[in-house]
Amino acid sequence: MPATHALAADTPKPSLRTRLVLGLANLHRQMLGVYFAVLGPRTAYALSAWLARWLYRLLPPLRTRSAAQCRAALGASVAAADVPGIAEQAFVHRVWNLTDLLLAHRCLHPGTYLRHGGRIPEPRLTELLAAQARGQPAILLTAYYGPFDLLPVFLGFNGVRAAAVYLPHANAHFDACRRRIRARSGCELVPIERASTRLSEILRAGGTIALVADHHAERRGLPGTFLGLPTRVPKSVGLLAWRFDADVVVAGIRRTRRPFHFEIDVIEVFKSKDWAGQPDPVSYITARYLRGLEQLILRDPTQYLWGQARWGEELARRLESATGSPGQASASG
Repeated sequence: MPATHALAADTPKPSLRTRLVLGLANLHRQMLGVYFAVLGPRTAYALSAWLARWLYRLLPPLRTRSAAQCRAALGASVAAADVPGIAEQAFVHRVWNLTDLLLAHRCLHPGTYLRHGGRIPEPRLTELLAAQARGQPAILLTAYYGPFDLLPVFLGFNGVRAAAVYLPHANAHFDACRRRIRARSGCELVPIERASTRLSEILRAGGTIALVADHHAERRGLPGTFLGLPTRVPKSVGLLAWRFDADVVVAGIRRTRRPFHFEIDVIEVFKSKDWAGQPDPVSYITARYLRGLEQLILRDPTQYLWGQARWGEELARRLESATGSPGQASASG
Protein backbone atom coordinates (compact mmCIF):
# COMPACT_ATOMS: atom_id res chain seq x y z
CA MET A 1 0.00 0.00 0.00
CA PRO A 2 1.43 3.44 -0.87
CA ALA A 3 2.58 5.47 2.13
CA THR A 4 -0.01 8.16 1.51
CA HIS A 5 -2.80 5.61 1.57
CA ALA A 6 -1.44 4.03 4.73
CA LEU A 7 -1.33 7.42 6.41
CA ALA A 8 -4.91 8.13 5.38
CA ALA A 9 -6.03 4.76 6.68
CA ASP A 10 -4.37 5.37 10.07
CA THR A 11 -5.84 8.86 10.50
CA PRO A 12 -8.81 8.74 12.90
CA LYS A 13 -12.07 10.01 11.49
CA PRO A 14 -13.68 12.96 13.28
CA SER A 15 -16.56 12.12 15.54
CA LEU A 16 -20.16 12.54 14.44
CA ARG A 17 -20.48 15.58 16.70
CA THR A 18 -17.40 17.20 15.16
CA ARG A 19 -18.64 16.51 11.64
CA LEU A 20 -22.02 17.99 12.53
CA VAL A 21 -20.49 21.16 14.00
CA LEU A 22 -18.21 21.60 10.97
CA GLY A 23 -21.11 20.99 8.60
CA LEU A 24 -23.24 23.63 10.33
CA ALA A 25 -20.31 26.07 10.33
CA ASN A 26 -19.74 25.53 6.63
CA LEU A 27 -23.45 25.99 5.88
CA HIS A 28 -23.51 29.17 7.97
CA ARG A 29 -20.48 30.54 6.12
CA GLN A 30 -22.05 29.77 2.75
CA MET A 31 -25.24 31.56 3.79
CA LEU A 32 -23.19 34.53 5.00
CA GLY A 33 -21.62 34.71 1.55
CA VAL A 34 -25.08 34.87 -0.03
CA TYR A 35 -26.30 37.49 2.47
CA PHE A 36 -23.19 39.65 1.98
CA ALA A 37 -23.54 39.46 -1.79
CA VAL A 38 -27.14 40.65 -1.53
CA LEU A 39 -26.54 43.29 1.12
CA GLY A 40 -23.38 44.69 -0.47
CA PRO A 41 -19.93 45.45 0.98
CA ARG A 42 -20.91 48.43 3.13
CA THR A 43 -23.54 46.50 5.10
CA ALA A 44 -21.38 43.36 5.18
CA TYR A 45 -18.49 45.22 6.79
CA ALA A 46 -20.75 47.06 9.23
CA LEU A 47 -22.40 43.83 10.37
CA SER A 48 -19.06 42.03 10.65
CA ALA A 49 -17.60 44.90 12.69
CA TRP A 50 -20.53 44.84 15.11
CA LEU A 51 -20.18 41.08 15.61
CA ALA A 52 -16.39 41.37 16.01
CA ARG A 53 -16.63 44.04 18.70
CA TRP A 54 -19.29 42.06 20.55
CA LEU A 55 -17.10 38.94 20.48
CA TYR A 56 -13.94 40.86 21.44
CA ARG A 57 -15.63 42.24 24.54
CA LEU A 58 -16.70 38.75 25.56
CA LEU A 59 -13.08 37.49 25.54
CA PRO A 60 -11.08 39.16 28.35
CA PRO A 61 -7.90 37.07 27.75
CA LEU A 62 -7.82 38.16 24.11
CA ARG A 63 -8.38 41.81 25.08
CA THR A 64 -5.61 41.67 27.66
CA ARG A 65 -3.07 40.07 25.34
CA SER A 66 -3.89 42.30 22.37
CA ALA A 67 -3.69 45.52 24.36
CA ALA A 68 -0.56 44.47 26.26
CA GLN A 69 1.41 43.60 23.12
CA CYS A 70 0.11 46.65 21.26
CA ARG A 71 1.09 48.95 24.14
CA ALA A 72 4.57 47.47 24.50
CA ALA A 73 5.33 47.47 20.76
CA LEU A 74 3.99 50.91 19.90
CA GLY A 75 5.36 52.58 23.02
CA ALA A 76 5.44 56.34 22.83
CA SER A 77 4.38 56.41 19.16
CA VAL A 78 0.72 56.41 20.23
CA ALA A 79 -1.09 57.81 23.25
CA ALA A 80 -1.70 55.25 25.99
CA ALA A 81 -5.41 56.06 25.90
CA ASP A 82 -5.54 55.04 22.21
CA VAL A 83 -4.14 51.53 22.73
CA PRO A 84 -7.42 49.74 23.68
CA GLY A 85 -9.14 51.17 20.61
CA ILE A 86 -6.27 50.15 18.32
CA ALA A 87 -6.27 46.62 19.72
CA GLU A 88 -10.05 46.28 19.35
CA GLN A 89 -10.04 47.61 15.80
CA ALA A 90 -7.27 45.15 14.96
CA PHE A 91 -9.60 42.32 15.93
CA VAL A 92 -12.30 43.83 13.72
CA HIS A 93 -9.83 43.75 10.83
CA ARG A 94 -9.10 40.12 11.63
CA VAL A 95 -12.79 39.25 11.33
CA TRP A 96 -12.98 41.30 8.14
CA ASN A 97 -10.52 38.84 6.59
CA LEU A 98 -13.40 36.36 6.42
CA THR A 99 -15.72 39.08 5.07
CA ASP A 100 -13.15 39.80 2.35
CA LEU A 101 -13.03 36.16 1.29
CA LEU A 102 -16.81 35.86 1.19
CA LEU A 103 -17.12 39.03 -0.91
CA ALA A 104 -14.16 38.12 -3.12
CA HIS A 105 -15.88 34.90 -4.18
CA ARG A 106 -18.36 36.95 -6.22
CA CYS A 107 -16.78 40.40 -6.50
CA LEU A 108 -13.08 39.92 -7.27
CA HIS A 109 -12.20 38.98 -10.85
CA PRO A 110 -9.78 40.08 -13.59
CA GLY A 111 -12.28 42.69 -14.76
CA THR A 112 -12.97 44.12 -11.30
CA TYR A 113 -9.71 44.11 -9.33
CA LEU A 114 -8.72 47.63 -10.40
CA ARG A 115 -11.90 49.19 -9.06
CA HIS A 116 -11.13 47.56 -5.71
CA GLY A 117 -7.68 49.15 -5.49
CA GLY A 118 -5.71 46.08 -6.48
CA ARG A 119 -3.09 47.72 -8.69
CA ILE A 120 0.54 47.50 -7.57
CA PRO A 121 1.83 51.10 -7.66
CA GLU A 122 4.36 52.26 -10.23
CA PRO A 123 7.26 52.10 -10.73
CA ARG A 124 7.27 48.98 -8.58
CA LEU A 125 4.95 47.00 -10.84
CA THR A 126 7.08 47.64 -13.91
CA GLU A 127 10.21 46.69 -11.95
CA LEU A 128 8.67 43.45 -10.70
CA LEU A 129 7.47 42.44 -14.15
CA ALA A 130 10.84 43.30 -15.73
CA ALA A 131 12.70 41.24 -13.12
CA GLN A 132 10.32 38.36 -13.69
CA ALA A 133 10.82 38.54 -17.45
CA ARG A 134 14.60 38.23 -17.15
CA GLY A 135 14.37 35.36 -14.64
CA GLN A 136 15.49 37.26 -11.56
CA PRO A 137 14.51 35.34 -8.39
CA ALA A 138 12.44 37.38 -5.95
CA ILE A 139 11.09 36.92 -2.43
CA LEU A 140 8.01 38.97 -1.55
CA LEU A 141 7.52 39.35 2.20
CA THR A 142 4.53 40.57 4.13
CA ALA A 143 3.09 40.41 7.66
CA TYR A 144 -0.13 39.36 9.36
CA TYR A 145 -1.41 42.73 8.34
CA GLY A 146 -4.57 43.88 6.63
CA PRO A 147 -6.25 41.44 4.20
CA PHE A 148 -3.07 39.40 3.69
CA ASP A 149 -5.13 36.46 2.41
CA LEU A 150 -5.94 38.45 -0.74
CA LEU A 151 -2.36 39.39 -1.64
CA PRO A 152 -1.79 36.31 -3.87
CA VAL A 153 -4.97 37.14 -5.82
CA PHE A 154 -3.85 40.69 -6.55
CA LEU A 155 -0.31 39.61 -7.42
CA GLY A 156 -1.64 37.32 -10.14
CA PHE A 157 -4.08 39.90 -11.52
CA ASN A 158 -1.13 42.31 -11.83
CA GLY A 159 0.76 39.73 -13.88
CA VAL A 160 3.20 38.77 -11.11
CA ARG A 161 3.49 34.98 -11.14
CA ALA A 162 4.26 33.94 -7.58
CA ALA A 163 4.09 30.89 -5.35
CA ALA A 164 2.57 31.76 -1.98
CA VAL A 165 3.24 29.70 1.12
CA TYR A 166 0.15 28.98 3.18
CA LEU A 167 -0.83 27.15 6.34
CA PRO A 168 -3.78 24.82 5.64
CA HIS A 169 -6.85 25.49 7.79
CA ALA A 170 -8.10 22.73 10.08
CA ASN A 171 -11.55 22.93 8.46
CA ALA A 172 -10.97 21.19 5.13
CA HIS A 173 -14.09 22.67 3.50
CA PHE A 174 -13.15 26.24 4.43
CA ASP A 175 -9.53 25.59 3.44
CA ALA A 176 -10.64 24.48 -0.03
CA CYS A 177 -12.79 27.61 -0.45
CA ARG A 178 -9.95 29.87 0.67
CA ARG A 179 -7.47 28.17 -1.65
CA ARG A 180 -9.80 28.54 -4.64
CA ILE A 181 -10.10 32.27 -4.05
CA ARG A 182 -6.40 32.86 -3.36
CA ALA A 183 -5.36 30.87 -6.44
CA ARG A 184 -7.96 32.49 -8.70
CA SER A 185 -5.42 34.67 -10.50
CA GLY A 186 -2.98 31.84 -11.18
CA CYS A 187 -0.65 31.97 -8.18
CA GLU A 188 0.63 28.63 -6.97
CA LEU A 189 -0.19 27.83 -3.34
CA VAL A 190 2.51 25.91 -1.50
CA PRO A 191 1.46 24.18 1.74
CA ILE A 192 3.92 24.88 4.49
CA GLU A 193 4.99 21.25 4.79
CA ARG A 194 6.30 21.40 1.18
CA ALA A 195 7.88 24.82 1.44
CA SER A 196 11.42 23.69 2.29
CA THR A 197 11.85 21.96 -1.08
CA ARG A 198 9.43 23.80 -3.35
CA LEU A 199 10.67 27.32 -2.60
CA SER A 200 14.24 26.42 -3.53
CA GLU A 201 13.03 24.89 -6.79
CA ILE A 202 11.13 28.05 -7.72
CA LEU A 203 13.96 30.43 -6.88
CA ARG A 204 16.49 28.25 -8.70
CA ALA A 205 14.30 28.55 -11.79
CA GLY A 206 14.19 32.35 -11.48
CA GLY A 207 10.69 32.55 -10.01
CA THR A 208 8.99 34.56 -7.29
CA ILE A 209 7.81 33.35 -3.91
CA ALA A 210 5.58 35.13 -1.38
CA LEU A 211 5.25 34.48 2.32
CA VAL A 212 4.27 35.96 5.66
CA ALA A 213 7.57 36.65 7.43
CA ASP A 214 6.84 38.06 10.89
CA HIS A 215 7.11 34.77 12.77
CA HIS A 216 8.83 34.05 16.08
CA ALA A 217 11.22 31.06 16.10
CA GLU A 218 11.85 30.32 19.76
CA ARG A 219 14.54 27.67 19.48
CA ARG A 220 16.53 28.17 16.29
CA GLY A 221 15.93 31.74 15.19
CA LEU A 222 18.33 34.63 14.93
CA PRO A 223 18.13 37.04 17.89
CA GLY A 224 16.74 40.43 16.95
CA THR A 225 14.04 42.96 17.68
CA PHE A 226 10.67 43.62 16.11
CA LEU A 227 8.87 46.84 16.95
CA GLY A 228 11.32 47.31 19.78
CA LEU A 229 10.65 43.96 21.47
CA PRO A 230 13.06 41.00 21.54
CA THR A 231 12.34 38.16 19.16
CA ARG A 232 14.01 35.28 17.39
CA VAL A 233 13.61 35.24 13.64
CA PRO A 234 13.71 32.23 11.28
CA LYS A 235 16.82 32.16 9.11
CA SER A 236 15.00 30.75 6.09
CA VAL A 237 14.32 34.01 4.24
CA GLY A 238 17.86 35.26 4.67
CA LEU A 239 19.37 31.96 3.60
CA LEU A 240 17.17 31.71 0.50
CA ALA A 241 17.85 35.31 -0.56
CA TRP A 242 21.60 34.92 -0.04
CA ARG A 243 21.83 31.52 -1.71
CA PHE A 244 19.88 32.50 -4.85
CA ASP A 245 20.80 36.23 -5.03
CA ALA A 246 17.09 36.97 -4.89
CA ASP A 247 15.56 40.42 -4.78
CA VAL A 248 13.73 40.97 -1.49
CA VAL A 249 10.44 42.87 -1.72
CA VAL A 250 8.75 44.05 1.48
CA ALA A 251 5.10 44.86 0.83
CA GLY A 252 1.62 44.64 2.22
CA ILE A 253 -2.02 45.26 1.49
CA ARG A 254 -4.32 47.33 3.65
CA ARG A 255 -7.97 48.29 3.66
CA THR A 256 -8.96 51.84 2.84
CA ARG A 257 -11.99 53.68 4.23
CA ARG A 258 -14.13 52.43 1.34
CA PRO A 259 -15.73 49.00 1.88
CA PHE A 260 -13.97 46.21 -0.03
CA HIS A 261 -11.33 48.61 -1.30
CA PHE A 262 -7.61 48.17 -0.76
CA GLU A 263 -4.20 49.62 -1.45
CA ILE A 264 -0.95 47.75 -2.03
CA ASP A 265 2.07 49.30 -0.35
CA VAL A 266 5.58 48.32 -1.48
CA ILE A 267 7.83 49.47 1.35
CA GLU A 268 11.18 48.69 -0.25
CA VAL A 269 13.12 46.43 -2.57
CA PHE A 270 16.71 45.46 -1.85
CA LYS A 271 19.07 43.25 -3.81
CA SER A 272 22.16 41.09 -3.56
CA LYS A 273 24.47 44.08 -4.15
CA ASP A 274 23.14 45.57 -0.89
CA TRP A 275 24.49 42.69 1.21
CA ALA A 276 27.51 41.81 -0.93
CA GLY A 277 29.97 43.49 1.46
CA GLN A 278 28.29 42.45 4.68
CA PRO A 279 30.20 40.11 7.05
CA ASP A 280 26.94 38.24 7.83
CA PRO A 281 24.57 38.54 4.84
CA VAL A 282 21.81 36.43 6.41
CA SER A 283 21.64 38.65 9.51
CA TYR A 284 21.70 41.77 7.33
CA ILE A 285 18.84 40.54 5.12
CA THR A 286 16.81 39.50 8.16
CA ALA A 287 17.26 42.78 10.03
CA ARG A 288 16.50 44.85 6.94
CA TYR A 289 13.26 43.12 6.03
CA LEU A 290 12.11 43.32 9.66
CA ARG A 291 12.60 47.09 9.57
CA GLY A 292 10.50 47.17 6.40
CA LEU A 293 7.69 45.18 8.02
CA GLU A 294 7.79 47.58 10.97
CA GLN A 295 7.27 50.51 8.61
CA LEU A 296 4.30 48.73 7.06
CA ILE A 297 2.64 48.10 10.42
CA LEU A 298 3.27 51.57 11.82
CA ARG A 299 1.49 53.19 8.87
CA ASP A 300 -1.76 51.78 10.29
CA PRO A 301 -1.31 49.68 13.44
CA THR A 302 -5.05 48.96 13.63
CA GLN A 303 -4.58 46.47 10.78
CA TYR A 304 -1.96 44.33 12.54
CA LEU A 305 -2.82 41.10 14.33
CA TRP A 306 -2.00 42.09 17.92
CA GLY A 307 -3.74 39.06 19.39
CA GLN A 308 -1.13 36.55 18.20
CA ALA A 309 1.87 35.73 20.43
CA ARG A 310 4.16 37.45 17.93
CA TRP A 311 7.12 37.57 20.32
CA GLY A 312 6.53 34.13 21.85
CA GLU A 313 4.29 32.90 24.62
CA GLU A 314 6.73 33.72 27.41
CA LEU A 315 6.98 37.40 26.56
CA ALA A 316 3.25 37.60 25.86
CA ARG A 317 2.50 36.34 29.37
CA ARG A 318 4.98 38.76 30.91
CA LEU A 319 3.41 41.67 29.07
CA GLU A 320 -0.04 40.55 30.15
CA SER A 321 1.02 40.39 33.79
CA ALA A 322 2.43 43.93 33.51
CA THR A 323 -0.62 45.29 31.71
CA GLY A 324 -1.52 47.54 34.60
CA SER A 325 1.78 49.38 34.20
CA PRO A 326 2.49 50.54 30.62
CA GLY A 327 6.00 51.63 31.50
CA GLN A 328 6.78 48.25 32.99
CA ALA A 329 5.27 46.48 29.95
CA SER A 330 7.45 48.44 27.55
CA ALA A 331 10.54 47.52 29.51
CA SER A 332 9.79 43.81 29.71
CA GLY A 333 12.31 41.59 27.95
